[in-house]
This record gives sequence, C-alpha cells and structure tokens, in this order.
Amino acid sequence: MLLLAALSAGSLAAQAERGPERRVAAVRFRGNRALDDYALSISIATSASNWTYGWPLLRALKIGVRRGFDEVEFRRDVLRLQLLYRQHGFFEAGIDTVVRRGDDAVRVTFRIAEGPPVVVDSISIGGLDGVVQPRRLLSRIPLEAGKPFNRFLFEASADSIVLALRNLGHPFATIFRNYTVDRATRLARVEYEVVPGLHTRIGEIAIEGSRAVSRRTIRRLLAIREGDEFDQDALYESQRSLYQSDLFRFANVALAPDSVVRGADSLVVVRVQVAEGPRARMRAGAGYATIDCFRTQATLAAHNFMGGARRLDVAARVAKIGAAYPADLGLRNTVCSELSGDRFSDTLNYVASVTLTQPALFARRNAISLTAFAERRSEFRAYERIGVGTAASVSFGVGRHLPVTFAYRLTRGRTNAEPATFCASFDRCEQSAIAQLSQTRREATLGLTVAEAHTNSPIDPTDGYAYSLEALYASPAINSQIAFDKVVAEGMLYHTVRRGWVLAGRVRGGVIRVGTSVVNDTTIRFVPPEERFYAGGPTTVRGFGRNQMGPVVYVGDSATIDAVSNRVTTCFRCRASPLGSAAIALANLELRFPSPLWPSRFRLAAFVDAGELWEQTEDQGLLPGGLRVTPGVGLRITTPLGPMRFDVAYNDYPGQPGRLYVINGTGLDLVPAPYPGAPRGDTFFSRLKLHFSVGQPF
Repeated sequence: MLLLAALSAGSLAAQAERGPERRVAAVRFRGNRALDDYALSISIATSASNWTYGWPLLRALKIGVRRGFDEVEFRRDVLRLQLLYRQHGFFEAGIDTVVRRGDDAVRVTFRIAEGPPVVVDSISIGGLDGVVQPRRLLSRIPLEAGKPFNRFLFEASADSIVLALRNLGHPFATIFRNYTVDRATRLARVEYEVVPGLHTRIGEIAIEGSRAVSRRTIRRLLAIREGDEFDQDALYESQRSLYQSDLFRFANVALAPDSVVRGADSLVVVRVQVAEGPRARMRAGAGYATIDCFRTQATLAAHNFMGGARRLDVAARVAKIGAAYPADLGLRNTVCSELSGDRFSDTLNYVASVTLTQPALFARRNAISLTAFAERRSEFRAYERIGVGTAASVSFGVGRHLPVTFAYRLTRGRTNAEPATFCASFDRCEQSAIAQLSQTRREATLGLTVAEAHTNSPIDPTDGYAYSLEALYASPAINSQIAFDKVVAEGMLYHTVRRGWVLAGRVRGGVIRVGTSVVNDTTIRFVPPEERFYAGGPTTVRGFGRNQMGPVVYVGDSATIDAVSNRVTTCFRCRASPLGSAAIALANLELRFPSPLWPSRFRLAAFVDAGELWEQTEDQGLLPGGLRVTPGVGLRITTPLGPMRFDVAYNDYPGQPGRLYVINGTGLDLVPAPYPGAPRGDTFFSRLKLHFSVGQPF
C-alpha cells in the first residue's frame, strides 16, 4: 500500500510542469476530522511561506521567510501523512493532492479520505498476580477500549503501567507489549505482560555533594525516609522540594546504580546528588502599570541563614514613580494620566519588609514565617493605608497537594478615605469627626487560607483548575480595635476546547459580617475601607473603570437642584469615591483563541463579565446593588513576562447614583437630592471601556 502511494505521488509530480523553484504560498488540508490542521502541518516538510512575503514592500524589507517547493519532499509528505494516520488507527486513510502552480508561487491542498478507524477491542494486563488488580491500572492508562487504536497512546500506556508499579514498590518492573489487528473486522487486541520484580523498600539514602548545608537538613527536605516503600513519585517530589528550597543549583534523586543494600534484594539505595547554589541572591525589577505609573522592586535573600535551611528575605517595592511625591517627574498628565483624578496617588506607594522563614519544621511541608513591615498602599480613588506591623504564619500540608496556612497579622496605622465615605458610613461630616475616624488605630486579624492549583501553567493556563478559600477574624479578643469577620472563596477552571482554543471561567464570592468596634472611646459598627469589596477594572467587571462599580458617594464644590423634579441637574467639579461593599459575587467567562494573523504571537478573546455588590445597611441588612453584565473582546500579545492584554468592554448601564456632598468651610453638607451620576453617553463608542494590563485576568 505504501509503495502504491509512493508511485501515485511520483506520477503526480511527473505530470507537473517543470520550471524554476517556486515559493509555497499556502498549504491546506481538506477532509480531516480525526487530526487537526496543526497536527498534520507539523508532520510534513512542505510548509507555507510567511504571509508577509507576498507583499513586495515587506519582502524588500526582509520581513518574513520564503519557503520553496521541493518536489521530492512533497512526494514524501504523502507517505508521512499516511504513516501518521496509521499510527492513529486509520489504516485505510487515502491521501490525494492538488497543486496549483502560478508564476512564482505554489498552493498545495492535501485531500484526505480518513476511512473508518481500527478500534481497540480489548486490553489485557498479565503478570500482576498478588501485586495489584488489573482494573486499577486500566483506569489510569490513556488507551481505552472502544476508541481508535492509537500507537502513541499504546506506548504511553506501557509507560503509565510501569510508573504505577514503581509507585507501588517495584522499581525494577519491566513490561512487554503486543497487539494484533484484524483488518477485516477493524478490531485491535492489546496485550501487556508485566514482570514486576521484587517488592522493595528504601534501605539507605546516600547524600552526595553537600558542603555548607547539613545532611540532616537535606533529609528533612526529602519526601522519603529509610524504611519507606519505594515510590517513584516520592523521588520526583523530593527532587522538586530540593529545588524549591533555593539552596541548590542542581539536585537529583534516583536509584543508585548498585541499589542492593548488603545483599538484601528487598532493600534499595536511593542516591541524592546536590550542588549547592550561592548563599545570597538579589533580584530586582522595574515595570509600568496604568494605576502604578512606573514601579520597581528588589529582594535580597540569604539562604541557609544560620543553618537549618532558614531563609532571610529583605524586600522593598515602590510604585507611582514619576507621578507622586517625592519622585514626581510631571508624568501625571501624560503617560500616567489615569492617576490625574486620584487624590490618593499624590505620594509614593511603598512596602518594606523583613521575613525569616523556617522550612521543613517537624515535617517537609511545614513552615513558619515571621515578618516585620512598613507600608503605604492605596486603592484607586478609594483609600490609602499607612502603617507598620508584624505577621506570623504557619503553613502545613494536608494530603499530598493541599497547603493550609494560619496567619496572625498585627498593624498599627491609619486609613485615609474621602471625607464623603465617613459621611455616608457614620453620618459624621464635621472635619473634627472625620479626623478622629482617620486617626491611628490598632488592627489585628487571624486568617486561614486554603489554596490549591492544578494547572499546566502559572502564567497562561490552558487546562486545569484552581481554587482558594480565605477567612479572616478580627476582634478585641486578639488585640484589635476593629471587629469583623470576612470570608472569600474563588474557583477557576480552564479547558482546551480544541487546539489553541481555551475556555476559561471564574466565580468569586465574599461576605463581611460587621462587628462592634471601638475607635477613640466611641463604639461603632465599622469595616475598614481596605477590607471592603470593590469591583470594576481589568480583572473583575471590565465594563467599568477600576473600583467604579457598586455604591459610590460624590463630592462637589456646588450643586444645582431642579425644584420641580427634585433632582440634581449640575454638579461643579464633582468627583466619585467608591464606598466598598459588604458582599460580592463575580462570574467571568472567556474564550481565548488564536489570531488569524501571527497566531503564535497574537491571540484574541471574547468575554462576558457579571457581578453584583451588596451594601450593608442598619435596618435592611444587605441591600443588593443590582446585577451588572458587560460583554467585550480583547487582544493578547505574547511576551516573556506573560500576555500583554488589551480589553474593550461595552457598558450600557446608566451612571451610578449616590449621595452628593458639597464642601463647606468646616466639613461637608449632604445635598437633599440624590445625584444620578455622570451619563455614559449616547453613542456606541462612548459606552466602551478600554483596559490595558499584563497577564491574564484570571
């Protein structure tokens, strides 16, 4: 059959007119269903020239690559495709070709008749008596009965069986594989015969290459102990743990070449080879963000600090460089114009911290950290927080993958917000009362965090899931002047619909229970602005500006009220300030797919964001603010730091209404009519919201 295909391809080429070498303008596939165009294109030698090469100006500038049409390789491509289909179970696949020759270009089309596949009729695994039930292994292999007989999955299944046996204490397991194909019935019978070898335990752990790091410390970082049943995955986990400690530039954990311990066949030697890295490392970086302007950060880490794999980290981060005091370079109205209306961006944001971490405390996955820090951080148009504090956290592992962290954080500082925020929250609008509410206070929180991620990439995942749960508790019982309870849960799911097409979804919800706080000997029900929920922006609901979805208050120099409708008609120099909310619900659904032009560099996205915020009231409890749904599209540009993202969302909702306060000499006066908010605009383009950021939204 292969010979006939070769002769057919040769006959086609012989009939083709001969001439100078032409470039390949296009390569197309027709009739393929089991294998997509990408899988077929990477299996052949004939490939299309870059589309830019078809434009004379771009070709003159040497933009793009010209790929010539090779008759010999083209004939071989027919055989390559037939072989590829056979390996995927399509033994009767036929390949025909159409070649359209122009003056200087060739367009190639492969017409494929896949035919019916050979299906796996049965899979048997022998040699497992007394080791494991075969059905347990059958559920772990990729080859399935009733599906096309795929040679790649046939080989991968053999490797999966061997790995499963090595994880059950059989490091010397071998496997023999065989299959038979009945071409008449199009059925394949697969047979695996296993020689498991002896069941073994770890008799000795031999450590090589350690110098400053003690062998006792290395043993604490390993996921294996002498006397444990041999487990190949535990060896991989041990090697990963050594690298994650940042103590070593090389680490390898594997069976020793001579793995017999003193003649005992059931005991093996595991060899741990390490090469220590530098004792101190410094990392620094700089970047730009729309609401951070220019920013920089640096970290100095001292590894194996005072022995025991301890790590001392000294870190600093500064943001709003170029737009804020004392590093104001006049960029607030140019490249950092997003900050022009934010009063909390007039001073640099900074965080400086010192952290001491003790890993492998009593167990490999346990760690304790102590931190001292000073900070000034702000949320866009919402608040600024200035303070110092300490934190202590204990992390430990539950099961094999689930990390759990308990943390206690004590801070002393003050939070500044728009005066209208205090007016709306406490009906206290005098400057003296606002100054009291903004004074330094002590806040302590006890937190529990559970987070797990099973994704194929931390930067741009295409498959897997991740979830997190965070609970915070603050009360006088833990030395806090502020009392509240807060719970936030989030889940994300990623699924590859087809090659290059990813469907991503996220749900997030949270609620705060307000407690009784004591501020300046006054008992109030108060949640600090930095603990409230905000929505709107490039990572939440993209139809709104950052923090502009949900309850807001307005402050203006003056206002005009229509006596007939009792509505505010004009507000002079009016600005909005988000109040934050006591509960939140968010949902995002996004389809990410390749761009028709330069798909390796550019990707597109279509998304729908939905969210709702609830405001806490004294008499009615949680008051819903209304569900908001905004659709949009986006562009992703691949960079080494992650995808550069441009999103445009459509917002058809009217402006957010809220209380309006006007400034007087001693404080703020509440306008006796609600302010409807700034209108969105009547045209389609005036209702679009553009966001630029780096990294996926979730």
